[in-house]
Amino acid sequence: MAAPLLVPHTNANDAKVGPYDIPAGSRITVNAWWLANNPPHWKNPEVFRPERFLEEESHVNVSGNDFRYIPFGVGRRSCPGMMLTLPMLRITLGRLVQNFDLLLPPGQVKVDTSEDDEQFSLRLLNPLKIVFKPRSTL
Repeated sequence: MAAPLLVPHTNANDAKVGPYDIPAGSRITVNAWWLANNPPHWKNPEVFRPERFLEEESHVNVSGNDFRYIPFGVGRRSCPGMMLTLPMLRITLGRLVQNFDLLLPPGQVKVDTSEDDEQFSLRLLNPLKIVFKPRSTL
């Protein structure tokens, strides 16, 4: 996740979230990392399994009202391009996998997924390098 803590917001009205009373004017910071890695909502969140969205999580409502997708925004402030992006991402990834063999660079044995812990973002410690080898069309 690019930014584990979302931009702080201030609520205009008094609110109640679960057992907590939040007075108007409070500064709210959302921990998006926790929402995306919360075991009661995601099965094995610490494991990289993109297929989760096609299998057990296929019932998730991506229309902008499911808080598990909070990096895209929720409600009326959700990402306007999400409904276009999600189908296009599947097509693009499908075409890449269909037409290319994805290989490690020469001399590299495995992919290093170590993270660089910075204050406001998580990123790979070493840049990911993959060689795209076109598949033969014969």
